[in-house]
Amino acid sequence: MKKSLKYKIVLAIVIIVCIMDVSFIFVNYVNYMNVNRNYTDSLAQTVANTCRLVVDGDSVTDYLDNRRRNTAYYEVWNKLIDYRNTSENVLQISVVNFRDGGGCYVYDTDLTENGAFLGDILPYDEVQNAIKDELIACEKIEPLEYNGRSDYYIPLNSSYNIPVAYIIVGISTENVRWEQLTYLGYITIIVTSITVLFGVFMIWFMQHNVLRPLNAMSKAASSYSIDILRDGKESPIGRMNIRTGDELERLCESMKKMEHDIIASSSQLAIADWNSNHDSMTQLYNKRHYKEQLKELQNDSTIGVIYFDIDNLKRMNDTFGHEKGDAVILKAAEFIRRYLTEQASGFRIGGDEFVMLIRDCTEEKVQELVSTMRGDEKGNLSDVTAEFYCRLAIGGAFRKTGETLEETIKRADDEMYKNKHSVRKA
Repeated sequence: MKKSLKYKIVLAIVIIVCIMDVSFIFVNYVNYMNVNRNYTDSLAQTVANTCRLVVDGDSVTDYLDNRRRNTAYYEVWNKLIDYRNTSENVLQISVVNFRDGGGCYVYDTDLTENGAFLGDILPYDEVQNAIKDELIACEKIEPLEYNGRSDYYIPLNSSYNIPVAYIIVGISTENVRWEQLTYLGYITIIVTSITVLFGVFMIWFMQHNVLRPLNAMSKAASSYSIDILRDGKESPIGRMNIRTGDELERLCESMKKMEHDIIASSSQLAIADWNSNHDSMTQLYNKRHYKEQLKELQNDSTIGVIYFDIDNLKRMNDTFGHEKGDAVILKAAEFIRRYLTEQASGFRIGGDEFVMLIRDCTEEKVQELVSTMRGDEKGNLSDVTAEFYCRLAIGGAFRKTGETLEETIKRADDEMYKNKHSVRKA
């Protein structure tokens, strides 16, 4: 199915708007996620730097060796707990030394039953186990992601600049994720609203400045008629008044100029085209057009053929002259024309021979039409005399399976001759 230019333009604008919408949302969301990630990284680093101010690497080594807590230990521990409580996004602060058996805790701000005390060794979880060697070597690693949190592992060095443990900062990602979803919702609404308004504006602009002038020219061109010019009226193209100041206006002027070039020959071309396909006397289709139709209908299996012959036309010409004979031919053409429909076309293929080709029909329809025509008194084309009278001999056939169209026409011709001779005998 053909699509209008308006449909294509609207579709193109909708696609462009959708692409712009998705692109803007994606870019803004990614940037926002990066900002949040940078914020989380910065928060974790700030916490770690603060911890370094109160946690001494050499003291951590001593605590790991003797496993004894003193006043200084509790002071540091309390400071870590207080600092954790200052931010809702900081879930946990721990100082851990990793070994083959797991993480040996020095400090842990988790005061629940899941927390650890000095010297407690907790086994590696699945995430930690994947980078066990790096943890034991106290190397710098990327944050470990868990459900709803990110754990940052920042090495803690001794006075000899040797890493002795990790400061583990657990940052909540639940709030960040919720903020990201909220931001995504807001940015989707805002960007979509802007792009939709932009799309509506573009459609209006194209409709007003492109489609309307084009439709006016298209309508003028399609309704163009030689009769309007022949009556001395201004043509639809001549009435067009497009003043856009651009290529559309120049196109309109070009169409007007082109109109003047084709007016002189359009009438003759139309007449020539009609004459090339029609019989000049009867105005039915001629033999040339008949042959063209046979080529087009070769593969059509629902074709009916009715063959006509003016009986005694030669005797009419010889007895009363060709003027009377021509009158008989015109009566025959008028008779056939009364039975023509959108599916049925009439052709004059010889002096006294006519054919009707019927598309999309059935064998019953062909036989019914032949019977009706044979019973139509107007098929008698002259007065009945003792010597002779002219009438239409009629025969019909419907195309059989596996039969060529020429064979169908031959059967219709045979039926016509049977009808001619049966009436003569009667």
